[in-house]
Amino acid sequence: MILEFLKEDYNAIIMKLIVVGILWCAVLLAMIIDFYFGIRKAMQIGEARSSEGYKRSVAKFNQYFGMLLYAFIFDAIVPISYFFEFPISAVPVVSLLATVALVFTEGKSVYEKADEKQRRKVNASLVQVLELLEKKDDVLHDLLANYKKQENESKSDNNDSSVDAGGV
Repeated sequence: MILEFLKEDYNAIIMKLIVVGILWCAVLLAMIIDFYFGIRKAMQIGEARSSEGYKRSVAKFNQYFGMLLYAFIFDAIVPISYFFEFPISAVPVVSLLATVALVFTEGKSVYEKADEKQRRKVNASLVQVLELLEKKDDVLHDLLANYKKQENESKSDNNDSSVDAGGV
């Protein structure tokens, strides 16, 4: 876009901005479709829809559109019009590639089955249980040490209060 601006080729700039706008709308539409089906899948498996899930959606929105902004900046800086004439030079190649990758990712997410998501959660829980079992000796030792410490403190508190009451 820099060369188009220097050449005062405003038609090419406007065309590139229109294409980028269409690409951004395509990503937004893909995200909305994924959001809808994600809520539907959560309802099917009886999963609670919490603010954490919505926060992840907002974070994904920020990440995706941040990536698209970087792609647009790259397209604005790279002088593709130096190599090609107007119709081809109006295609923001990096933005197009980023959009294809993001829409593909969202499409893949929509086609994932709810039971696959549930299976991943069960596997993650199993890993956590196995980690706890691996560390059980340390955990039991710490619990026993804390119990003995609290018991000793309660005995010393009782002894202190009986000495105070006896001295009055």
